[in-house]
Order: sequence, then structure tokens, then C-alpha cells
Amino acid sequence: MALELEAGGLTDAGPHRETNEDTIGSFAPSDPLALQRKGYLYVVADGLGGHNAGEVASASAVARLGEEYYSPSNNTRIEPALRQAVQAANLRIHELTHRHPEYHSMETTLSAIAIAGAQAYIAHIGDTRVYHWRAGRLNQLTADHSEAAELVRMRILKPERVRDHPGRSTLTRTLGSRLIPRPDYLRQPVVAGDQFVLCSDGLWSEIEDAELGEVLAKHLPAQACRELLERALARDCSDNVSVQVIRVAAVEPPGPELRRNGWLSGIFQRGQA
Repeated sequence: MALELEAGGLTDAGPHRETNEDTIGSFAPSDPLALQRKGYLYVVADGLGGHNAGEVASASAVARLGEEYYSPSNNTRIEPALRQAVQAANLRIHELTHRHPEYHSMETTLSAIAIAGAQAYIAHIGDTRVYHWRAGRLNQLTADHSEAAELVRMRILKPERVRDHPGRSTLTRTLGSRLIPRPDYLRQPVVAGDQFVLCSDGLWSEIEDAELGEVLAKHLPAQACRELLERALARDCSDNVSVQVIRVAAVEPPGPELRRNGWLSGIFQRGQA
């Protein structure tokens, strides 16, 4: 049985921002062999920096990530290919910064998920998030790289207080902040019926986990994205809002190469298709 996914995505500047510094991306190669080897790739990035540099950082990182991940010169195995793609995205931001003084100190968060075979591979840096939903249970897979999250890990701050803490938006890791980034990499086995959510902090700061799980249980990806976005905007959120939802309709068993390696592990933009 071939891998079958259904996906939707939306991004909006929000009611109080003139510029949308979030970028979402959805990638799949046209070559069937490349698709079998590396699967589908989904990305959400939230840029930082003045003079629209945040928008440039997130868009450049997402585009470079997708290009490098599926590049014929990149590794055919998913884990090293994803790591190399993240590093290439980071270098792209540094190149633009050096060429354009107006982009000085621009950075971006990034959360990416590659789904192939019976596994999902995740790369994450910053405070965009990846959630996993299965049989009515929602689990946050990624850990925020922020001052507030560090306080939670030190047991100084309770997890439910992160949304309102002033250190929530002070990031400790991003792409562009250093030449060698420190993303987190993880994997998640997938089964038919699983759903994954990628979102920026503009969404998760307004939507509680329980509410997110309820929406996923009731709607298919495109409608779930619209419902989540509209709820966040209705609460007068102060940030850009982005979300992608991916539903696993059918799973392809891993091939011999993927078992040997040990893990393998329709975007709808607001206003346009």
C-alpha cells in the first residue's frame, strides 16, 4: 500500500501586523523514485528582523530547505539529507545578511517534517511547533527554544504559564543567529489516521492543546486549518498566524534499505490556492 497524505495550510499576517513574516512550504518531487526515498516535506518558519528582514529570512530558509532536501547531490537517506538541508538554509541566511546590510541580524525559526514509508522525520529550531495527534490524543513533539521554555525545563515555570510569560518570545536558538545551528532532530512512527500539526507561535499562543485536539478530531486538514486560523484571529492575536495539518490516510511499509538504516523515521494559502 502506497503512502497517502492529505494536507492543508494557511498563513495570515494577523489583525495587528502589516507584514507577514511567517512562511509555510509544502514539497514533493515529481520523480517517483525520489518520492519513495524521501517522501513529502512540510515546513513552517517564523522570521525575525527589522525592515522586512524577517519575511526574507523565513521565505529564504523554506525555499532553500526544500531545494536542498530533494537535490540529486544530497544524501539519499532521509536523516542526513534533512540535516544537510537545514544547514544549507542557515548558510543561505548568512549569505543574504553579508550581501545586504539592511538584513543585518535577521533570523528565523523553522520546523520541518518529512514523511516517508512508515516514519516521520522532524527538524526543529526556535518556537514554531510540531504536534502529533493519534486516536484522540495530542502530543507536542518539539520543545521550544526560548527563555520561557528553559524555565520550564528547570522547573521554575509551569508549562501552562508559557503562553503569558514575557520570555516566551525571547529565543535561544534560531537559524541565522550562528554559523553552526543547533536544531533538534527526532522521529515519529506513523500509522494510518495519524495527524501532524506545524504552527507558529501566533497560533499556539491563542489555541490551547485540548482545543487543538478537538478541531483535529472533527475536521479534515483544510477545514481544520481554516477553523484554527479563524479562532486565533477572532481572539485579536498580536502576531502572524500560520498552521499546516497533515493527515496520514495510508502508510507504505518501509523497504529493506529503510529497515537497515533503523529509521525513516495541497497547501491552501489564505486568499489563494
